[in-house]
Amino acid sequence: MLRYFTLITLFLAAFASGGVVPARAEEVPSPALAASPGSEVLELSLRDVVEGALKNNVSIIVQEFDQQIREQDILDRMSIFDPSVGGEFSFDWEKRPTTFAPQSKTPDYRNENLNWNFFVKQKVVTGGDYELTFNNSRNVTDRSSQPLDPLYSSELQLDLTQPLLQNFGVDNNKREIYIATNDLKISEYDFNKKVIDTVSDAEGVYWDLVFSIEDLKVKQKSLQRAKDFENRVRAQVKVGTLAPLEILQAQSEVASREELLLSADNLIEDTEDSLKNIINIDFNGAHGLKKVRPLDPPTFQPEETPQLSESIEEALKKRPEYLARKMELENKNIIVKYNENQLFPALDLIGSMGLNGISGNDFNNQGSSFDGGYGKDLSEMFSTEFFQWKVGVRLSYPIGNRSAKSRLAASRLEAAQLLMDMKDLEKQIIVEVREADRQIETDVKRVQATRVARQLAQEKLSAEEKKFEVGLSTSFNVLEFQEDLAEEQSKEIKAIIDYNKSRIKLRQVKATTLEEHKIKMAPRSDS
Repeated sequence: MLRYFTLITLFLAAFASGGVVPARAEEVPSPALAASPGSEVLELSLRDVVEGALKNNVSIIVQEFDQQIREQDILDRMSIFDPSVGGEFSFDWEKRPTTFAPQSKTPDYRNENLNWNFFVKQKVVTGGDYELTFNNSRNVTDRSSQPLDPLYSSELQLDLTQPLLQNFGVDNNKREIYIATNDLKISEYDFNKKVIDTVSDAEGVYWDLVFSIEDLKVKQKSLQRAKDFENRVRAQVKVGTLAPLEILQAQSEVASREELLLSADNLIEDTEDSLKNIINIDFNGAHGLKKVRPLDPPTFQPEETPQLSESIEEALKKRPEYLARKMELENKNIIVKYNENQLFPALDLIGSMGLNGISGNDFNNQGSSFDGGYGKDLSEMFSTEFFQWKVGVRLSYPIGNRSAKSRLAASRLEAAQLLMDMKDLEKQIIVEVREADRQIETDVKRVQATRVARQLAQEKLSAEEKKFEVGLSTSFNVLEFQEDLAEEQSKEIKAIIDYNKSRIKLRQVKATTLEEHKIKMAPRSDS
């Protein structure tokens, strides 16, 4: 029986623990979520988020049920080849008048029948079927025309039917099993895609939170610069080197930056909620009320990406939805092949063979060779002296056969339609890989450009502050250069975060996310 890949095991060989994380959330909480309830901060690494998303994500658990249903479908399809056994036990009794005295010892006669029958029947993978029957009866009567009373009768018979054209062949008769097996594989591919998408989404939200927090730090520093500059302006106004109007400019900028800080703080809370939702943290629970602190800082370590052609080839080999379409096409071809077979006439080879015997009490003492009980009956049957057999062919064919022809035409059209859909999906995958590959190159250049811009903004602010100190600049110019510096700092962080998210996207479109995180599907043991 096939083994099915449904449970998730995180192999953390790259980490210091080197252990295997269980696939279900109830078993062992992740390290970050095991923090003491008294802590005000929930510290999460990227690994913790990925673990939590896989362990606690409800949609993944729901997807796993689909695989279990598909597994049962296979067993259901296989059951058509299971043998059936049965039996029947019956007794009937009758009493009838008779006008022909020699046939009865009395003016009426009685007739008793006791029957016990057994059978075994089974459909075989070649398309044929057999039925083995063992029929027994015991008859008791007072009719003088029956020399044996009671009369025992037994019959052992085997009936065979084997299609020679229509419905012949192992593949035709196991087609439902093949389709159900492919459906399970399709379910596994859907499950893999769900895991990849869940991990990618969790990573993306994690880095969004990292950016929100880092951007908040930039805005806090920008606000502090504005406040420090306001104090400097106040001091110069107090000594008379600046006009009082300059204070209003500084105060206005402080208020504006405080507003930006509030917006940034609100964005952090929204992103925290999104992250908690992905890893299924109860918002009213102990962890749900805590602030989240990401442990992994944004990094920029450009890596040499594979050749575009290699990335495209890898994507077409690993994308779960593309592999699922291939399985769907295989199912369509199985149906086409079966419908082609249905165009043949129904030509069946039929045959039967059997043994029989009788025995009974020779109440007339005529010296019958069948005198005896039920054992004598069985002995006569298994002696093979009395037998019957039959062999022949049976042919049928509907004139025109329009039903089979229309089903074949429809199945071929469906296969052709799915093939075109696969071509469209293939083009879409190629476009996604090309876009993701270009985006990484663009983000690398963005990071380099924003770093230069941030350094220049820092130098410009320093120069403008020196000019302000000697009265060659205004507070408006200094505050504007402060804003420029804060904006360039945010852009640099954003570019680094976007670079990390672009790498996530490339792994997602190439379907290498699970390999990157050393996530493997553990085979479920057969039940």
